[in-house]
Amino acid sequence: MTNNIDNKESALRIHDWRLAVRDVLGPGIRAVVWVQGCSLHCDDCIAPETWSKESGSLVDPHVLAETILKNETIEGVTVSGGEPTEQPYAVAELLACMKLAGKNTWVYSGHTLDELVAKNDPDLDRMLSFTDVLVDGRFDKMSAGIYTCRGSENQRILHLQDLGQMEDSDVKEQSRLEITLDKDGQMFVVGVPPPEFLNKLKDALFRRGVQVDYKSGG
Repeated sequence: MTNNIDNKESALRIHDWRLAVRDVLGPGIRAVVWVQGCSLHCDDCIAPETWSKESGSLVDPHVLAETILKNETIEGVTVSGGEPTEQPYAVAELLACMKLAGKNTWVYSGHTLDELVAKNDPDLDRMLSFTDVLVDGRFDKMSAGIYTCRGSENQRILHLQDLGQMEDSDVKEQSRLEITLDKDGQMFVVGVPPPEFLNKLKDALFRRGVQVDYKSGG
């Protein structure tokens, strides 16, 4: 994916992205984009490596959308992080492209919807206008558990638009994960694992003589 970014303010700083993830962080076959940068720093965050606003890479959100849409099986896109609402203009540009193509959009934020609306930020409001489903609220380790598409009980799945809703049969109190292992022994986990799942998995593999480093994309 090549990027020609004329205006750095419109660039999207991302940590990583994955194509064709199925029923993880939203329904159906979707792309998942993790933005880089978060000032919330929730205790026991699954991805503290996404906090820094200086790391990651800058991409043109329109070019990223074009790359995603080349895969005709994609039904939607999920933007997680990091904190997407700290880059509202660039995230809105990505979501607008996906909506124009008829895809559904999910966004994860550590802020509640009320907090976001209260900011009276035109870029945030525009981002929300292109968001079909918002999963909101800070991760709370005291109420962490096995929940559909979220890490703690306080977090909500809010349907802001008609698209992107989960079928009733999909709404169950369970976590879905996609785990891949590359040739260098790095395990990449997409989704919201139950408490201590990753440590237990790493220990179980180690006892079988398999040593891995894992990188999580919650």
